[in-house]
Amino acid sequence: MSFHSSQTQNDHHVMTSARNGRPLIPVTDQSSTNGICSQCHQSLNTSRSRTEDRFQTTLQKHFPNAYGLEEFVFETKQTLVPKGFYPHVNTLVCVGLCRDEITSPFEEEVESMWGQGFICGSLGGMLFCGKTGFAAAHHHAPEDGRFIYYCFTHIAIDHEGNIGSVYRTRSGMHEKTTACGALAAFASEIASNKLNLHFDEADIEMSMLKKHIAKQTDLLADPKKVPDLLAVTMAAYQTITSDLEKHVRDDAAHFKNRQYALFTGVQIHGPNGTDYCWLGRASLMKNGVFTPLSLTSNAKPQSSAASRTKQH
Repeated sequence: MSFHSSQTQNDHHVMTSARNGRPLIPVTDQSSTNGICSQCHQSLNTSRSRTEDRFQTTLQKHFPNAYGLEEFVFETKQTLVPKGFYPHVNTLVCVGLCRDEITSPFEEEVESMWGQGFICGSLGGMLFCGKTGFAAAHHHAPEDGRFIYYCFTHIAIDHEGNIGSVYRTRSGMHEKTTACGALAAFASEIASNKLNLHFDEADIEMSMLKKHIAKQTDLLADPKKVPDLLAVTMAAYQTITSDLEKHVRDDAAHFKNRQYALFTGVQIHGPNGTDYCWLGRASLMKNGVFTPLSLTSNAKPQSSAASRTKQH
């Protein structure tokens, strides 16, 4: 799938999907002042295809085969139901995302498919609920129950292909902001040679985020190489995956009849409120053994079939 070339007329300033030609972005009031689109803040006379190409180029380069958000969650359900994971019957879903409000469409989409979830995420999507938090979640399903985990860090890519930039028009902001803000602050500290890895009781999650990622990955292994936001984001993904697998192994050691489905990766916020999911790892834990989990779709995921959920 690929986006149709957009119309240059103002009344067609809307993104469509090649799957069915329907708009991914409802046509609302596009007549903002000075000829600027109220959705994406671009000139209505600017070629949409050029900006789409910039975004898609960056997305495909760094997150190949990313799914649209709705497509991704749907495919995971299609994969798991035949394996005995039934919503509202025997399955508890656990969601680990960043506290940032723009990650909420992911949680909402998951809960619309599986029911209310146990929330286990912190800044950057880190899993700081720890043994107590995971033990609480694992006591909310029967001993032979099923658990699904969607644990993702996040990043933004704007219409110009800039990594980390996102508009938050829902809160009235018209300037670019950063996602993930916590991971960007971590990257900035490293770049400025002012990294502080001491525990701060007034900033518990942020101080733990930096210390834990530094310990769990080789992010700081080369003092001559300064990691950018993308590198820090991937280190966060690796840390989240490692932590999640450890907690699941610990629970599986006590409950032999349980099954666990794990999905980890990066949620990507695109232009105009679109959201994508890059799936880094999918696995099934059964009888104490992890095996790779493949989604049901035989076709490669199409990153251009984005989900427009809510405006950021």
